Amino acid sequence: MVDTGSTEVTVTALANPAVSGITRLSATDTVRARIALAIELGLMAAGEQLPSDGEVAIALGVSEITARRALKSLADDGVLARKRGRNGGTFVANPPASATVASMTAYLADAADVHKLIDERVLLECAIVHHTALNITAVQLDELDAFVAEAASAQSWSDYHAADERFHVGVAAASGLDWALPQYSAVLQGLYRYFLPYPVAFLHDVNREHADLVAALREHDPVAAVAIIRQHVWGLHDSMFVGLARRNGLT
Repeated sequence: MVDTGSTEVTVTALANPAVSGITRLSATDTVRARIALAIELGLMAAGEQLPSDGEVAIALGVSEITARRALKSLADDGVLARKRGRNGGTFVANPPASATVASMTAYLADAADVHKLIDERVLLECAIVHHTALNITAVQLDELDAFVAEAASAQSWSDYHAADERFHVGVAAASGLDWALPQYSAVLQGLYRYFLPYPVAFLHDVNREHADLVAALREHDPVAAVAIIRQHVWGLHDSMFVGLARRNGLT
């Protein structure tokens, strides 16, 4: 997150009415819901290995103890399998038990709020990117290139998520609109609370849009940059769980 007073930004994000639904859940249940929903939507395949407990914790914004507890409980339910030894780790069970977990309903019930958050992000990010195209420096462009390269080399959804956050925060910071950054960060973090694991190949395709954005910013072309970021963020209506769940008949 941008260093604009992390406590203030976090409080703003948590107070946002659009993220109030999932606050009904414990931290453990949010992890259970997100992993189970990813499996239910086909984003994680039977036999697929999850990142380490620590990496899962960072990507989903919880403590490692919470992540470990949630993953163990999903293994107890037959959704995941925990293996010890040299080739051990956490895997999607093959075949997995029904991934229907009660806490998933809190996520699915928040569909309208998630769409609202996406709309807010579109408005904010288009305005921010316009100013970024006019104000970004060569040093900041090089930093964005590094974030794109980091995302391109990510081997898991957890690694990619970290690079994605650094990229979007970096774009916003380069706008010069310091007053807008807390509001933007609150919306971004609000959406990240609904982030699910995705196949890394899909995420690498998404990252190509990041590269296209940097190219437009390097040309200081606000029209092209805004068009790219609008398509990038608007696509979340379909690619986030709200769109996937609708297509799969879950909502």
